[in-house]
Amino acid sequence: MKQDGGTQTAEITLDWLKHEEPEIYHLLRALEGDLDALRWLKHRGDGLFLFVEALTGAKEAVDTLENRAAAKLVDLFDTISHGHTDDWLREYDADLHALFLFVRGDDSAFKGVKHNRATLKRVAEIVREKYRNYREEDLEATASSNGVVSDVGCLIGEMHLTNREYQKAIEAFTRALASDPTPDAFAGRARAYRALADIDDVAATELGARVLN
Repeated sequence: MKQDGGTQTAEITLDWLKHEEPEIYHLLRALEGDLDALRWLKHRGDGLFLFVEALTGAKEAVDTLENRAAAKLVDLFDTISHGHTDDWLREYDADLHALFLFVRGDDSAFKGVKHNRATLKRVAEIVREKYRNYREEDLEATASSNGVVSDVGCLIGEMHLTNREYQKAIEAFTRALASDPTPDAFAGRARAYRALADIDDVAATELGARVLN
C-alpha cells in the first residue's frame, strides 16, 4: 500500500476524505501504520479491522477472515461497494483500488497492478467469495420480505452472468424455474448455456489447432 511522504503530509492530503468517506480514510491510515485509525476500525466493526490485519501479513487474521461469517463483515462490504472515491483511489493506492474492483466482480482488476503480492490476492479472493455470498443472501432476504421470492433466482442468475460464473447462473435460473417458470428465467438460463458453449467451442478450436501443429 502507498506510503505518503510522512504523517503530516498524509493528514493534509487526506483531510477532505476524513469528513466525506471516514471508512476509506481510516482504512488507508491504518494500512500506513496509524494505530488510532486501526482502533477506529475495530470500534466500527470486525470486517475492516480484520481486512487491514490480513493485508499487513498477519496469517492469523487471514485465517480468521476466511472463517468469519459474511454477515459479520458488513462494514467491509459496505466500504468496498461504495465506489464514490474510485477515481481518486486509483491514483492514491492502485493495489487497494484493484482489490475493490476484483471483489466487485472485475476478473481483470489485478492485471495492471505492479505490486501484485500473494497476500493481497489471497485476501481479495477470500473477501470476494464472502461478498458474493452476502449479496445473494441479501437479495433473497429482500425478495422474501417483498413477497417476490420467485424473482430472486433471476436476480442472482443475472449477477452470476455479469461475473461470468455461468454454471452458478444456470443453477440460479433453474431454481427460479422450479418456483415460477417465467420467460426471463428461461432466457437467462439459455444465455448461461450459450456462454458455456462458446467457451467449449473456443477450447475445442485451440486444442484442435495444437494437435494439427
